[in-house]
Formats: sequence, structure tokens, C-alpha cells
Amino acid sequence: MTSDFAGRVPTLWHGEGIAGQMMERLTAGRETLVVADAAVAAPFLDGHSARTMTIDAPAVNVAAVVTMAQEIVRRPPSVIVAVGGGTVLDASKIAALALVRGRVFDYAIGHASWSALTFLPHALPAADIVAVPTTLGTSSETNSVGILTTDRGHRLIVGHALRPRHAIIDPCNLSSLTSEAVREGALEAFLRLAGASTSARRSVRANRDAVALGRALIDATTRDPDSAAGRLRIARLSAATQRSEALRGRDPYSARHWYLANEVAFLLQVRKVVATAAVIAAVWRRICSGDARWGDRESLEGFWARVSIGTALPVDPPAGIAALLDRWGIPRPPEPSAHDVDRISAATEAAWGNRQPMLPGLIAGDFRDLLRESCWSPEPVGADRRPSTVLSKEVN
Repeated sequence: MTSDFAGRVPTLWHGEGIAGQMMERLTAGRETLVVADAAVAAPFLDGHSARTMTIDAPAVNVAAVVTMAQEIVRRPPSVIVAVGGGTVLDASKIAALALVRGRVFDYAIGHASWSALTFLPHALPAADIVAVPTTLGTSSETNSVGILTTDRGHRLIVGHALRPRHAIIDPCNLSSLTSEAVREGALEAFLRLAGASTSARRSVRANRDAVALGRALIDATTRDPDSAAGRLRIARLSAATQRSEALRGRDPYSARHWYLANEVAFLLQVRKVVATAAVIAAVWRRICSGDARWGDRESLEGFWARVSIGTALPVDPPAGIAALLDRWGIPRPPEPSAHDVDRISAATEAAWGNRQPMLPGLIAGDFRDLLRESCWSPEPVGADRRPSTVLSKEVN
């Protein structure tokens, strides 16, 4: 979703080798907790004396976040350095709410247990959060959003207290990403812009920024996605989606593909970008057919016409985005069973649709029809998968 441009903007530090320099500068003489993905090598942390908590990113859920929060409260830091992908950054941001007055953390966890969307009361972080991403595309290092995985689904928490104080983008921390992961990250950032651009309730400047960033993302991902400079450029463009006017508008729920993709990802246990790749063309076909419940046709066509200039992609938005997915080699999830389609459709209506402001007027039947028209790989999906067991440990 998008949000009003209010509150402080994280200070962005970027460049090769900047992570080590800024780690020393931002934590010197201060009680520091490092939260790091156990599977990620972060050489800039070597030799640093800060207390460290390592977490298993694929297993992060609400129980793991509660455990993190308990450790944070046990020995409150003044700086929390979060190192990892969007899952680790989000978990760190949410867990840090435990230091905010007014039982904000308890409210967030409690509300998210029954509601798909939680808005936090106005508050600022009690500790400086320094976000160091090791993946591309999520923009968690610069946004005020956190995703919390519960037993009912991936839940969205929004509030200024989640916005980091500093974001450090160092291509050294992105060097282990595969080419496929780089393209998936670029697509996630691009579709964030495209989703916002399906709304007619936007300013000229917002549309201009979205087009400029969208064209730059396509260019960077096509031209040089594997060099350190290329990855740094994509990372900076992803961060810029949150720091420019590109996502601003009077419709905070304009990226409506996100909500359906969110349920596909949770119930099929696939990555969010992969889930989005399955449904995005079908969503855009709905928009271009004039179904305003999904977005504004003129706005989407205008965005695509300008962003695709010189790319040799089809001018029709649904055909164009499908061609871009193929060009970048973005995988699709295996085709779900009829039972899974029913489960996803019912879950989407319950969490986001019908009378909810995110997907108003859309019910399970609408989602079922769209999923049947989506693009899947031919391998069947088993219906009995479950989320992973939580693993979390602290290293002093």
C-alpha cells in the first residue's frame, strides 16, 4: 500500500564499503543490538563487539518477533542494526516497538491477530533503527511498513514508528544475490510504482516521479544488473520509490494486486514476487477492461505508455507486463488445485475484499475467476504444506 508523505525520511547512506564505516560511526559509544539473518554473510560486522541476535529468516513468524521483542526489552539498546532481507528488517522494526511507550507493540501484535491491516498510533521509535538490506526491492529500509506472519496470513502493519532512522545500501552486501534475485527485486520495486499509478487520484509530480523511476528500473535491470554499480543503482531506485513523490496519492490502497498476491504467497508458500507474477497480468486485464474496482484504466495505460518507451515491449499493459516478466525470467508458482483456488479466494475476501477499503466490492467469486485466468507453471501445488517451524537464537 502507499501512505501519506509525513514524518521523517530515513537518512540514506550508499556506496561500496559504506556499511563498515557507518556501522562504526552510528554505534560508537552506544548500546547496540545487531539483528542479522543467520544465512547472510556480513563481513562489515566482523570484529564488532555489539551484541548480536541471529534469526532464521524463512522461519520468522509472530512467535519469533515476540521472542525478539522480549530480548530487546530485557536489555534495551539505543541502536538496533538490522541486517538482512525484507523479512529480517520488518521483524526488527516490529520487535523494536516493544520500546515505544503506550504498549504499542502489544497493540500491534493483538490487532494483527484478527485484522489484516493495522495502523499504529502516532509514535516515533524509541531506539534508532539502522537498516542494512541484503536483498533488493522490498524498500523496508526506507518505509514505515512491516509484514507480520501469523497463523492466518501475512499481515500488514503501518506506522511512523516503523520507519528506520538510517538506511545503509552497500553493494558488498548484495554481491551474493543471484541474477534471478536481482531481477525479482527490480520487479518488486517496479510494480510498487505501477500499482500506485493505477489510481486517478494522483498529482502530476507523483505520476512524473513514478514514470522516471520505472523507466530507470527497466533500464538498470536490462543494462547492467550483475555489477556492483548496477546493483547499487537498482537498490537506490527501490529506496527512491519511498523517498520521492512516486507513491503519494489520495488512494492509499491503489496497488490492489498486492493484496491478492499476498494471499497467494501465504497459502501456496511461495515468494511474494513469484505470486505477483502469476496474477499481475490478469489484474491489469481487469483494469483495462474498465473494471474500476481494480484500478483506473486511463491511469494505468498512461503510466505504461510512458514507462515502456524504447523497450520494445507491447503497448497493451497486460501484454506488456507479461512480456517483461518473460524477458526477466521471473518464475510463476505451480498451478494451484481447485481447492487451493477456493481457499485463496475466500481468504482474500475475508482479509481485504467485500466491504474492506482495500478491495471494495470484490468477493470470493471475483478472485476465483481472476486466479483461473492467471499465469501458472504446469506443476501442481500440494495442498498440505505448512509454514516452517520457528528457529531463533541469540549470540552474545
